[in-house]
Amino acid sequence: MTKKKVRKLKTAHQAVAQPKPIKASAEGTSGISDKKELVTTPVSRIQAIKQYLREVRAEFDKITWANRKETVSMTIAVVAISMFFSAYLGLVDMSLSKLVGIVIK
Repeated sequence: MTKKKVRKLKTAHQAVAQPKPIKASAEGTSGISDKKELVTTPVSRIQAIKQYLREVRAEFDKITWANRKETVSMTIAVVAISMFFSAYLGLVDMSLSKLVGIVIK
């Protein structure tokens, strides 16, 4: 079994074992309030942060990263397209400025 599978199994097991936070209503001077607050302790906050980081790690494991060949080819494509459009827009700008210069004279 790979490390990735072991990590996923641990994450799944710990997610099942995590207790849900207890919700309590906050009472104001009127006695009844629609506002709800989470009753949390420092320990439960730490556990929540740990759980969040585990879930982030699990999501990062799902990402399919591009290899070197794909990255280089995409970079070359972006640079080439950028150069093409900059040259095109430069020519259009130069033509229009000359045209405006002729019309103004």
